[in-house]
Amino acid sequence: MKVFNSLNDLNQFLDSSGEVNFVPTMGNLHDGHLKLVTEANKFAGVTLASIYVNPLQFGPNEDLDVYPRTLDQDLKHLETISCDAVFCPGSNFAKNAIELSANSMLSKKLCGISRPHFFDGVITILNHFFQLIRPNNVFFGLKDYQQYLIVKDFLINSNLNIDIHGVPTQREEDGLAMSSRNNLMSSQQRANAKHLSIILKEIAQRSKNENLTNLKIEGIQRLEELNFNVDYFLFCNSTTLEELFEFEPNTLVAIAAKLGNVRLIDNYIIQ
Repeated sequence: MKVFNSLNDLNQFLDSSGEVNFVPTMGNLHDGHLKLVTEANKFAGVTLASIYVNPLQFGPNEDLDVYPRTLDQDLKHLETISCDAVFCPGSNFAKNAIELSANSMLSKKLCGISRPHFFDGVITILNHFFQLIRPNNVFFGLKDYQQYLIVKDFLINSNLNIDIHGVPTQREEDGLAMSSRNNLMSSQQRANAKHLSIILKEIAQRSKNENLTNLKIEGIQRLEELNFNVDYFLFCNSTTLEELFEFEPNTLVAIAAKLGNVRLIDNYIIQ
């Protein structure tokens, strides 16, 4: 596995490669990230991962400084699953990125309400990577479903000719969606965190036959009783993210909530 930090080394690698399958990450890799690489390996060509904690998607009071950084461990994991190369740019990588805005019809909902800067920062840095790498395929986890839709929309409306692939959410044994932020919880918080997915899944299973507004209220109340600070708990159209008040096929139920200072997100699409 090749590891490089400079654009010159990146370009030399790309010049000697055919098709490129790209997995952008912020490091502190877990099995969810590794599943993206495993999926990328199924495609012809080389698999290239990036590790870069993007400062553009963090607000002034968010957790950029404490975001877990475990580079040595990450590289060992990637080598074990036969990733071909890893690009680890320096901290000033974002300085040369052209500022872009995400589609506001998608980015101003759900996480974008409390984190209005977030998706613009994501699209700005991803476009910077895409322009440099020009991958054929990119891979994103569906735990971050809103992000997946926004990147998909950006690629459809760009001239980059990149195919995006959504990979199902990887979960811990107790159902909690895997996330780098899970490592920031205390043991007591981690034990409590499993209820997020348990309640979400139960509410989702009842949504075909019960009133969605009542289910939303119930879900929020149950989580608040368990010391979650709920940002949103919504039923949405899985294409537009518009809130739904009556069930329709492929309804998305999405949640964001904090335990202490750790923000957790999860979702289910109800077939």
